[in-house]
Amino acid sequence: MVALVKTKEAIPAGGTTREYGTAYFDGTEWWANVRGGMLMARWNKNVQPVQGGKIVVDITSDGRGLATALVVCEYDDQPAPSTGSVLAVGMDEIIFTGDDGGTYTTKSFLGPVTDYAPGNPVKLSWASNQPTILGVIAAINAPPAQPPLPPPAAPDIIQTGQETLIATASDTYGVGGWGRWAGSQNGGEQLYSGSMAGQVLTGSWFYGPPRPALAGKTITRVQFRVPARLNNVGNYNSAATMHVYAHTSQYRPGGDVGRSVGPFDVVLAAGQVPAWIDLPTSFGPVIAAGGGISIAGDPYIGLNGRRKDPESGKLLMDWNI
Repeated sequence: MVALVKTKEAIPAGGTTREYGTAYFDGTEWWANVRGGMLMARWNKNVQPVQGGKIVVDITSDGRGLATALVVCEYDDQPAPSTGSVLAVGMDEIIFTGDDGGTYTTKSFLGPVTDYAPGNPVKLSWASNQPTILGVIAAINAPPAQPPLPPPAAPDIIQTGQETLIATASDTYGVGGWGRWAGSQNGGEQLYSGSMAGQVLTGSWFYGPPRPALAGKTITRVQFRVPARLNNVGNYNSAATMHVYAHTSQYRPGGDVGRSVGPFDVVLAAGQVPAWIDLPTSFGPVIAAGGGISIAGDPYIGLNGRRKDPESGKLLMDWNI
């Protein structure tokens, strides 16, 4: 962020500098992540951002110490192919190879799927790295009719991917309800776990409804971003074991969440800073079905929620089919 501040200061009044960053959605609105700094920006209406997608950002100085950011477009290291050839046709999807030599799968195409057959040359359109087949490219001079060749066997393709989940809420349950303890009050959404002053406290992250992108997929890896530990909470100058569970609630329920998988124990260092950890893959199906992450049990600890850290509880879910 310091480098970005220096960049802003160096822009002459009315001048513009071009930066390259990524799109970031915090569960409520989109931000431009440039050099680790989150910028509130205006967006070109033709940009259809995806989480982590590469974007071009123009930053303009007004000469009074302020700057505005405009997301101009998305970009990639190489252009997307404009044409391709059908490899295989399924019930509701088409597998094709692009003129760049890559193999792609899409459920977006014009006309019925029966209009396409293996070997058809096709015209492509792209939006946010997602291809749409616009139709079969007609031959200018059709060759003499030949006996039809048997269609090639569809290749055995193992599809893989990664889905990013940003917490839509984080909170603490205790003292008879949600958001009634210390930094979780008044919408603070800080998280606490353990026993203190006769109260039993649990913390949870929520991610909303089930993700269609994970339906029917095998979860092969679950990465979880542990936020910074809160100072002055419990024995914050000593290491502490945090007990992590998967729970089954899309949003804050009336009572505490139902923890169905776990505990998985994680040792927090004194003064723990944000860090990525791997959770057991057994957490994957629960989260994919609309569940979340919870911490429960002693010792008494506190962690930053999403209000203090927009990436608190962020999940990366690797999958294959």
